[in-house]
Amino acid sequence: MSSVKLERISRKFATAATTPEQRFMGIDDISFEIPDGEFWVLVGPSGCGKSTLLRIIAGLEAATSGNVYIGERLVNQVPARQRDVAMVFQNYALYPHMTVAENLGFGMQMRGIDRSTIERRIKDVAKSLQIDMLLDRKPKQLSGGQQQRVALGRAIARSPQVFLLDEPLSNLDAGLRDNTRSELQQLHQQVGITTIYVTHDCTEAMTLADRIVVLDRG
Repeated sequence: MSSVKLERISRKFATAATTPEQRFMGIDDISFEIPDGEFWVLVGPSGCGKSTLLRIIAGLEAATSGNVYIGERLVNQVPARQRDVAMVFQNYALYPHMTVAENLGFGMQMRGIDRSTIERRIKDVAKSLQIDMLLDRKPKQLSGGQQQRVALGRAIARSPQVFLLDEPLSNLDAGLRDNTRSELQQLHQQVGITTIYVTHDCTEAMTLADRIVVLDRG
């Protein structure tokens, strides 16, 4: 686990404009530091820069200026795969040709972790998320809530330093969203991984967060 520190992060997007000064400012001079193990929520309206900021932390997008630290390490030039973060997207991004067990173990397999450790981690994570009876199924055989748990499980199984969630509950119905929100809280208490969660839902932010970052127009 690690802290996350942002120093004066800005992100400009190219438009039809020809000069850098005329580019669209998506993120404007953002700084904050998340202590190790805390659960922070980025909240704000659509288009305010929440997901862009999350992608910059993950290394999927480069900041125009500013610095990102994970722990004590400056990661501006570190590729996403080497940042030791796990991200869960709104659409879950499960591999359709793999079983639940294979999806859960894929990230660990790519990192060269031995087979017995992978199998043990799959069983532990599946049990904690109550998907241990689904390990032989493919994603198309799962409900939306079950797919969401598998996506969370795949990220947790890697034991990353930082856990990034981009509106992971938005595709669930209201009842399931409430239940999964409670499960996320319990899960964070168990694993204690530094977590950054993006949502436009103020109730979700107030329910989940240790601290809240409010964004508006970058």
